[in-house]
This record gives sequence, C-alpha cells and structure tokens, in this order.
Amino acid sequence: MISRPLDPGEAFFFLSDHVSCMNFVVLAERTGTLPVAQLRRALATVQSEHALLQTRISWTEETGLRFEPAPGSAIELLCHQSSLNSWHSLIEQELSNLFAPNTAPLMRCLYIELTTNAAPDSPQGACVLALTFHHSIADGRSGTEILRRLLSLMANENATAPAASVTHLPSMAELMPARYRWAEQPEAAKQLRTALITDYRRFGALPAIPWLAAEATQRIPRLIRRQLDGAASQRLIAQARANGTTVHGVLCAAQLLAQYRLQTDTTPTAYFLSCPVDLRTHLEPAPPTSPTGFFTSLISNTFQIGPDTELWALAREIISQTRLQIARGEGHLLYHLYGMDGSPLPPQALEPFRKKALASLPNTMISNIGRVDPVVDDPAVNAISFALCPMPYQTLFTAASSYNGRLMLNVGYDAARLSDTTAQTLVQHIHETLLTIDENAV
Repeated sequence: MISRPLDPGEAFFFLSDHVSCMNFVVLAERTGTLPVAQLRRALATVQSEHALLQTRISWTEETGLRFEPAPGSAIELLCHQSSLNSWHSLIEQELSNLFAPNTAPLMRCLYIELTTNAAPDSPQGACVLALTFHHSIADGRSGTEILRRLLSLMANENATAPAASVTHLPSMAELMPARYRWAEQPEAAKQLRTALITDYRRFGALPAIPWLAAEATQRIPRLIRRQLDGAASQRLIAQARANGTTVHGVLCAAQLLAQYRLQTDTTPTAYFLSCPVDLRTHLEPAPPTSPTGFFTSLISNTFQIGPDTELWALAREIISQTRLQIARGEGHLLYHLYGMDGSPLPPQALEPFRKKALASLPNTMISNIGRVDPVVDDPAVNAISFALCPMPYQTLFTAASSYNGRLMLNVGYDAARLSDTTAQTLVQHIHETLLTIDENAV
C-alpha cells in the first residue's frame, strides 16, 4: 500500500485538475463484444497489480496532498450501448467527469457495446473499452500499458503475470538526477529560468488569439478524430527521416501552420507550442511504464510562422529546440517554477496556483506517445489511442499515437472556447498537410 505525499509533478496535475479537469482517457476499439463478468475479474486483477489503483488522495492543512491506502474500493465499471457515430460523446463526457474528493480508485472503466447495425461488416458486433485516469497517477504511456494488460487478461485469463512483483515505483522526484534537482541549486535554477524566458520572448510579444474565448466559464469537451492508413503512415515516417526530423516534429509544425492559416493577413507571427515529454529516460534509474506512475513534464517555446515558412525546416527547428530544452533540464524545472519543492501544499495553495495557471501564455498542444505495442493476445483490437481536453488557454490538444502501423490523432478542443467551425478548419488544415506529404512521397 502507498502512503506518501504527492511529489511536485503529481501535485501540479492535481491542482491543474481543479483549474480545468485533467482526466485523460485511453481507449481500445475492437471487433466483437466482451463478457462483463469476465471484465470485472480482469479489472480486479489489474487493480491488484498497481498500488496506485488502490489509493485515494487526501488534502489537509497539516499534511498537504497525500496518497493514502484505500483497500476494498473496486474499479468502477460503466456499461453503455451506442452507435458507431455517437460513442465518441461518451468519451467526451469522461473528459469532464471529475473524480470526487477522496474518491478511490483514481481510475474507472467504460465499456461501450456498439449495436450490430453500427458494425454491419462484423456479425459479432464491436465494442470500445476505455479507461479514465486522474492524471496524478498515470500518464499516456503507463495508461496504455494498463489497457493492454486488461485486454490480454480478457482474451486469456491465464495471461502471463507481469515479471516483476513490484506494485509501485518511486515517485518521479525521487529519481531526479542530481544535476536537475533545481531546489538544491537556486542560482542555477534562476539562470535556467532566465534562459527559458529569453527563448519565450525571442520573437517579441505573443499576439492574442482572437478566435479563442479563453475567459469562457463553461467547458464543453469535443473530439475530432483522424488517422492515416498503414501505407500513408509509413511514408510519413520515411519522409520525416529523410528530411532530418521526426513524425512528432511534423505534427507540431502542421499544427502551427494550421493556426497561421487562420490569420487574415500574412504578417509573420509568433505562436506558442507546448508538448508533454516523457522524462523516464532522463531519470536515474529510468523507470518502466508499468506499474503505473506519473513521469511526465511539459516543454514549451515560441516559433515564428510566416508566408515563407517551410514545413520541414519548421519541424527540424521544433525538434532541435525541444531536445535542447530537455537536455538543459527544463522538463525537470517546470514544477520548481510553480513553487513546488516537495513541502506540504495546504488547500489555500489552490487559488494562487489557479491565477498563475490561467495567466499562462495562449498555446497549442501536441502529446505524442508514439507506437503502442499490439495486444498479441487479442488480435480483435483494431486501435488503441488516447484523448484529453485542452486547458482554457489552449487552442487544441492533439493526442497522437500509432497502433498496428497507423497514425491516429484524437484532437480535443473546448467548444465553449473554440467554435466547432474553427476547430474543424484547424484539423482539416493539419490533415491536408499530412496528406500532401504523403502525396509528395509517392
């Protein structure tokens, strides 16, 4: 059982959740249906393998934010029937369905059975299996590992147990390399903060985004889904390599260029890009993706876009800048900049955090977890992806992943802040850019 304070990263996302729901959903789309009784058994097995799925978060004046044991609280299973065209709305609802204070566990399961007429080519029907996580206990990579394990157990109740008997990992803060422990190096942290802010301002002040209603009080999560088929996805990978960049760099460049295309003139403009980064390989020792844990940070910077901006050059610049920022420890610095040094955070810390968070520069975000390994035990799985709704100061949250060689994009937006027409236009521009790359590769 786990009983410890939330580390700075976990606490950051707990507080962010109180500013704007930070739930994320991992989902598998598959042919055929699943027996609910067997699903409940598999959920119980998965829960026993992850101590963070047996905890709640307490928040008191005396001890601040803490993980505390919550034995005997089973994972909630919600079952629905839906159609091929409407099941996405159930995922959208999960993106704003907050976990209640002191609730346990901090993951729930959603099983959506698609009616037979929703899958006319499949006499056995189809379904979607989704897991909703509180962001303090998981990130995209650890969340998809739990989903893969659950699907394996569903396909084979005797599926091989995880090799390690460990049910929890050290927190991210415990694994920070000495050179990146910024609380212990105040002068070095100050210098890095100065370098970071200088980079942010390298193209001058960022303009307001006129089509983003950041001050809206409602929140209406919406998803737009796009994918490239296997052949197109492989050509995109090959073209990215040939042009000295990565698929992630291309996605980021395409999203920034899409935003620029909404301008009414051709004035070169600086835009702010933010991307979650998996810090596992930058910790000592590097933790695995299972058992679950939160090992992610955010990297942000400005990029200037003009009428002559070339996709590949921009993609290379984005990747080069991101690697520089990670290497100098900006991912490790983020939580320190918010004053989170591991000391207890009382409930009154929320309002100052809220003000600081909502004062963030308007940005667009892309999270790319890369290739998700196929579920060998369950070949009926057609896709695994994830989704999250952007914060109030973000235009889009593009969740990118690849399954069975196909690139998948779940583009989240807040319909209270971004019109459906604007969101559709942005996504259309992104998709067109990717398709143009594909056509040029033929």
